[in-house]
Amino acid sequence: MFMGLVAFVSFQAGFRIFAAKQAVSQNLMIEMDREDSVFERMKGAVAKGDECLPIRVGGMGQIDLQYLACSDVALRRDGESFAVSESIVVPDGIARRVNFWRRVYSLWSKNQDVLHVGAYPEVVLEIHDSSRIAGLGEKSRDRVMRPWMGVRRHQYQQILWKLSSLKVVNEAVLSPTERRVMHLFDHIQDKSKYSIGASSLRVQRGQREFIAKGLEVAPKYLPYAEAEFKRQGLMPELARIAFIESSFNLQALSKVGASGVYQVMPETGRDYLVVSGDIDERNDPIKASRAAAKLLAMNYKILGQWPLAITAYNHGVGGIARAMREKGTSDIVTLINHYDGNNFGFASKNFYSGFLGLLATLKNSPKVFPEVKAAEPLVFDLVRVGGLSVDDVKDKYNLSNALLGSYNPDISRMFLRTGGVFPDRYMLKIPARASAPALAKLVSWTP
Repeated sequence: MFMGLVAFVSFQAGFRIFAAKQAVSQNLMIEMDREDSVFERMKGAVAKGDECLPIRVGGMGQIDLQYLACSDVALRRDGESFAVSESIVVPDGIARRVNFWRRVYSLWSKNQDVLHVGAYPEVVLEIHDSSRIAGLGEKSRDRVMRPWMGVRRHQYQQILWKLSSLKVVNEAVLSPTERRVMHLFDHIQDKSKYSIGASSLRVQRGQREFIAKGLEVAPKYLPYAEAEFKRQGLMPELARIAFIESSFNLQALSKVGASGVYQVMPETGRDYLVVSGDIDERNDPIKASRAAAKLLAMNYKILGQWPLAITAYNHGVGGIARAMREKGTSDIVTLINHYDGNNFGFASKNFYSGFLGLLATLKNSPKVFPEVKAAEPLVFDLVRVGGLSVDDVKDKYNLSNALLGSYNPDISRMFLRTGGVFPDRYMLKIPARASAPALAKLVSWTP
């Protein structure tokens, strides 16, 4: 009797929770349909050019909710092949994916969270703009945003599961929001697209500021890195992979030990550079470009195609070779869209597309980032100081620790403070002793 009463009470509690969730879901759908009606009224005025633009349709408190409005022209162009440099063309099979990343880097800020489909990144459900609460700090902002976005994400999952369950989709019986979501998938042919979408919803934060910060720093080192890539027979634009890895953050250090603007792993660094506790040349963007170029050249020699070689910079050459064997193809579009091997997750699938999106962004950087004040190229002389101590070098060239460190970020502060001895054949950058145009010094840094 007692156990039966407990079961009945538990059933009642469960039913109340279920009913409460249903009520919340129904109320949210009413609100989402209201947002959709705002979108329908406004998109005709906004969606006229060849670019997709956000429209505010509602929000919660100081959080603004936006949908992405695309004209027919913009939707068509998003899926078309286009050139991002003289040597690199975006294939139409991943053009929409590339344009998604172009918007991440150029349109959306760090205060904008984009709710989209991981399997089809270009399917953007909505954008949450928290610019008006940015002063709270990142952790406080996240505490406000997470529950709100969680509820919205769950509602979209329910919509997508519903669409996936319908054998024949009759638009007349769908709500306005359900119809909007359905049409976001119109360009995708996969019969399981809605269930795949429901299982892969994710949030991508905008990275406009991240790229803008890199554009401030990059000109100090990038001309030398591009010259190194060219010297090794590679396309110079490949040197810009540093934007994807770190956006030229000289202090970048990954959880797995990759370091520097090119995020070179220790074992790779030791093949081409000095890597020790005192001096780690992975942290010098100019010296690290040598290792990055050699790694990419090796990837290309093994894999035979640049899209594969670039993807292997993230996923490893062995992982890409395995993907090619399993799918029986070297076509990067096929691998991105259809290979789901071990560790070939969202980051690996999108590394090449992200790089192309980055190149598209940089191609128009003066227009996209008019506020950026770029650094001048570093002007320096290169001298051999192997066997000399820090104090010897400071006396010989009349340098301070601060100046030595600013020109040579590969040298640890401890090494400078303790006056260590430089290893054999070590090349040190010092301020140029004669004035000259910066790019005239390009060749001088090569050991």
